[in-house]
Amino acid sequence: MTDLAVDEILEGLTREVKARVIYSRERRAVVEIEPRSIRKAVEILSNKGRFMMLAAVDEGLDIELLYNFDVDGTVVVLRAVIAKETSEIDSISDLMPAAEWAERETAELFGVRFKAHPRPAPLLLPEGWSGSPPLRGPFEGELPAKICPVAESLISVGTTAPLSPHMQRKRDEAGLPASPPASYASEEALRELQELMKRVAFDKKAGYDWERKKLRRG
Repeated sequence: MTDLAVDEILEGLTREVKARVIYSRERRAVVEIEPRSIRKAVEILSNKGRFMMLAAVDEGLDIELLYNFDVDGTVVVLRAVIAKETSEIDSISDLMPAAEWAERETAELFGVRFKAHPRPAPLLLPEGWSGSPPLRGPFEGELPAKICPVAESLISVGTTAPLSPHMQRKRDEAGLPASPPASYASEEALRELQELMKRVAFDKKAGYDWERKKLRRG
């Protein structure tokens, strides 16, 4: 398989599953994909490479899955990050039979559920194991739990101590602005702060959910 052919594979992954090429040179390429696209991505690789291994990394809030494929001497890695809250992803063992044991091992050690796996029986741990997955750490981000409420408030509304709805009503009744200008950031400054957080991926590292305006806590 030539470098040109590998480039075609990467182009196909980018086009078909909206993958993002993180690294590509010296016979190694790392491609980030959405977990829901794992089977489609593997189908693109199925006739061009062979499955080598599946590695997992506990990132505190998420589990990083690294699917390694050999494409005629070039290692192509599919990187999928799954939330610990769900800890599940589709199995690829019917597409790549060599992945069956790798998925079973990852399931036992990291607590990942591979949906539609044909034989999800224990592989490594003693029969009757009742403890938590040995390589799965606690659900935690990069912020200490005690400052999470302050961080949530700063990110969502630009203040360390947001007013309750009751106090906002009282201010409105008194003819005052809903938010004290001395303690709240302006909308423009808040947007700038939020954009900066996204640019440096602080929201992902801290586990901030923009829709819920809350930090992920398991």
